[in-house]
Order: sequence, then structure tokens, then C-alpha cells
Amino acid sequence: MFERFNRVLSLTVLASVLLVSVDAFSAASKKIVVTGASGYLGREIVNTLLNEEGDEEILSTPEVICLVRGSRVEEEKLYWGSKSSTIKVMPYDMLDGGTSIKNALSSVFNDDGKEVRDDASDIECCILHVASVFSLCDDHETMAHDNVKGAKDLMNAVANLSANQKDQVRVILTSSMAGVRAGGQIPLNGKYYTHKDWNVESQLGASWGASYQWSKAASEKVAWDIAKESGIQFTSLNPAFIFGPPSNRESSASFSIETVSKWITGESPVQSRLCVDVRDVARAHVLASQTDKTVNERIIISREARISSEIIAEELKKLAIELGIGDPDKIHPDTAFDGGLIKIGDREVACDERMVDLLDGFKCRPVEETMRDMAKVLLEIDRVADEA
Repeated sequence: MFERFNRVLSLTVLASVLLVSVDAFSAASKKIVVTGASGYLGREIVNTLLNEEGDEEILSTPEVICLVRGSRVEEEKLYWGSKSSTIKVMPYDMLDGGTSIKNALSSVFNDDGKEVRDDASDIECCILHVASVFSLCDDHETMAHDNVKGAKDLMNAVANLSANQKDQVRVILTSSMAGVRAGGQIPLNGKYYTHKDWNVESQLGASWGASYQWSKAASEKVAWDIAKESGIQFTSLNPAFIFGPPSNRESSASFSIETVSKWITGESPVQSRLCVDVRDVARAHVLASQTDKTVNERIIISREARISSEIIAEELKKLAIELGIGDPDKIHPDTAFDGGLIKIGDREVACDERMVDLLDGFKCRPVEETMRDMAKVLLEIDRVADEA
């Protein structure tokens, strides 16, 4: 089904707390730079920024600079050009030693088209560093090192700005629950994970999953270290496994989409995962960029407990029957996994209170809603593929 999903898309064409001054950064970012803007989460973030215009929680619609792979620039210009005049698309390579992020920052501070301004008192910029590699591969050690390098080079590019410019820049890093804990790692409080926990057990090279988890923890740590040393206004967001409907059915393929596609076709059993909706993660990024309360904070974005695979499978079956698409009898849960160290249904992470406090009342939607909405989009795409 995942191959059909890609076909349809083609057919549619389309840690310590950092103590720095935040006085210089007002409540509304005028320019937002999004790395990985053509990806599953990155595209949802940009769409959220556009759709927040007029929302009382969002003070203004900023200029957005979408950083994407060089091969995607023209395609993304066409996509966003039809939606907004406030979006600029530029090439990004997280392995170019920081060159492309420096070019983006030059664009931020170059308002007359001639020279980069050092006096940046009227420019406000927030970089949302979303880009990282999250896909199955054999050379997972290289993947892990690439993720760390991308974060390190971006932070160094900000650190090397002039003092005036640096005062006007914030960085929000998309980390992960993988940065908080490894599988089976005992929480610091012995009960559940909090923003104070760090993954200290995942081993680089042990497996693809372990290498990826190691890379998220290492990327976040190096970013915090550079932020502390250089006085960068910094925030890390740590979402659980991200699910949810792809934005406008045109988002890039993702591991999450592939996973749920296999669930609804019966290719693999439905799993219980600590997770969060892509729409909620995107909104959390936007809200975090609009308030100085989140500067110097590490914020987990997640539901606090898993729901059982049986509940998820039942929701997916009901949806398949309602839509008359697919074969609901093939959808089956993984009944062997009980959650491991923290059992399914028990509190696995404490984050609700901090999300409400730091993100102005923000709450994550129910997992059932996420799965139904995501499966509906994928089932409809599957039907179109079958009819094509």
C-alpha cells in the first residue's frame, strides 16, 4: 500500500537550564525558518502557521522561509506559491557544514537586497530545526552521525552571528522521546518519564532503532551545549511517536505513514505506541515560537499513556466498515506486547501540566481521533490507487 500511496501523491501533483536574556525577543516572531519543510511534520508546521492567521493566540502571520532539499526547491515553490505570498523556499543540506543555514540567515537579515545588516533590532527570527533522517537503512551509524552533524552545524551557524543578530534569533529543536529514554530505561523517579530524563542507554550501532535513538539524544545534547556556551535562546520539543493525517495528502512519505498503512492492510499487527498527533506537534511548535515562556525549556509533547492495540485496531476496523474500503477482517492487534517496563494504560510520561503552562493551555487530542483521521486519509488514497 505504501507504494500505491506514493503513486497517488504523484498523480495528485501536488541538561541544565540555559540562563540568557529573552528581553530582546518579543511575543511574535516576524520571520520563521523551518528546516525539513517538505517533510511530514515540517509541512504540517508551515500549514499551521498559515492557518493561524486571525487566531487570538497567534499575534501575526510571519514570513516563513522553507528550507528543503535542493531537488525539491522548484516543486515546493509551486506548492507554496499558490497558498501564500509570505513564504520563501530555499535549498537546505544539513550536511554542507552550515552553508545553507547561513544563507537562510543572511536572507533573514538582508532586508534591502544588498547587504546583510548587523543592526538587527527590528528583525525577529525563530528557527524550527525539524530536519533529520528517520528511515530504515543499513548504514544506521552514518545516519545517526548525520543527524548530530546537522544539529551541530545549525547551532554553530547561529552562534557565529554578530551579537546584535544573535540576540534576535531563537532556535527550537525538534527532538524526540527518544532523547528522553531508551527502551526499558528506568525513569529517574522510578515511575514515569519527565523532561528531566535523558536517554543514556541507547547504543550507537546496536541496531537501526538504537542508532536513531542515540542520534536524537546526542543531537539534543550538543544543541543545548552550544546554546549554553554561546548564549542562544533555545528550546527543545520532545514529541512521542508522531502519527496523524498527512497535510493535504501531499506530505512526503514517512515511516509513520508506512507503519499505519501496513496496519490497515493487515500486513503487520496494530501496535500500542506512546504517540502524538502530527497536527498537535505542529501547533506546539507554532505556540512555542510565539512566547518567551518556552525559551530555555525542554518540553515533552505526548499523551501521557499508551492505549491498547486492541482499541486502536477496533477503531480502524470500524472506520474501514463505515467507508466500505479495505478488508477490516485483516486488521489485527499485537496482543503479545504489554508495554514492557511501564504497562499499557499506566502513566508513562508526565507532560500535560507543562504543556498547559508553557504552551498557553495546549493539550493533545485523543489517540483514537488521530488514528481514525489518519486511517481515513490512507484508506481513501488506497481506494483512488485501486481505481487508477
